Amino acid sequence: MKEDRYYVQRISEQVFVIRERLSADGGPEPDDRIIRSFTIGHDASQYADGMNAKQKKLDEQYGHWVQSPSEER
Repeated sequence: MKEDRYYVQRISEQVFVIRERLSADGGPEPDDRIIRSFTIGHDASQYADGMNAKQKKLDEQYGHWVQSPSEER
C-alpha cells in the first residue's frame, strides 16, 4: 500500500504539524518538510486528507509525486 505524501505529526497536546514526506518509498523522516501547523488535531487531519486527495489527482495526470499541491497556483 502506497503511503500518503502528507501526514500529521503531533508535537504536543495542542500542536499538530502537517509534514511532507521526502521519499515516496520510506516512512516519516526527521527531515520531512513542515507544511503547516494546527492547534486542533481534527483540522490537521482534514487538511492532510485534502492535500493527499489533490496529490493523488496530480499523480494520475502527471505521474507519481510530480508536483506538490501547495505549489499548484
